[in-house]
Amino acid sequence: MNKKAGDGLISLSGDWGSISVHELGATVTSWRPGGREALFTASNETPGAAPMWHGGIPVCAPWFGAGPGDWKVPFSHGLVSRVRWKVISTAGDDDRAHLTLATDAAATRDLPGANHFPSDLRYVLDIVADASRLTLGLTIVSPTRDAVVELAFHPYLLTDAPTASVAGLESVGFTDYAVSAVGSEDSPVAVGRYLDRVYEQARPTKVTSQSGSLRLAAQGASSVIVWNPGPAGTQVPDGEWERFVCVEYGCVKRNQTLIPAGGTHLLRMTITVD
Repeated sequence: MNKKAGDGLISLSGDWGSISVHELGATVTSWRPGGREALFTASNETPGAAPMWHGGIPVCAPWFGAGPGDWKVPFSHGLVSRVRWKVISTAGDDDRAHLTLATDAAATRDLPGANHFPSDLRYVLDIVADASRLTLGLTIVSPTRDAVVELAFHPYLLTDAPTASVAGLESVGFTDYAVSAVGSEDSPVAVGRYLDRVYEQARPTKVTSQSGSLRLAAQGASSVIVWNPGPAGTQVPDGEWERFVCVEYGCVKRNQTLIPAGGTHLLRMTITVD
């Protein structure tokens, strides 16, 4: 196993491939199973900049998007993406890599919005990568108070969006924020357009395009979000919307989760390369 670190970026590699994780937000910035990149990052993004960047796999907590409450969130997708996490351990060999990072409410307490959540929340992220699978497990602990939170993994999957589709969510109800509508569909969702859907179940999915396919599944999730900014979006440089789709697993909107005092919630997501 080879390990490189610098400027908050941890990189592990072996015969299986390589993975890079940034301490800021505990964000996976690259996963190259078999040497082929599976994640997209916008060309104008700089890992380490304060806002959560468009690329890799950001962690969203304790809120997602604009949040579910009756207060105006100061920025999208929560607090933990905006602080550096502590690296607890790194290990690996020629078969796989394993990293664990952690942060807590003390690290986020000076950020706007932190006062709406318990002051002793703790977060642990466990990452395991090999030549075909990437698994992320986020555990949120609320030691002394009930906590109502949203959480999600936000993977930017490298794909050919104009030819891509997401299968597995047929007949599942969704809210489509791109067109302000609710509904369901009997066929895989086509990606080549502006999409912003929150599905009310977290079924396994498969993303297929002319560039290949990926399968995703999760435990501890109650929502799937499918997002792409489309050709009119400004989140990524012109034309780069065609290179990815986000298929996100978590507990968001009406499916936010209650962590009882002294309890935990574990969200685990696995991405598999076919």
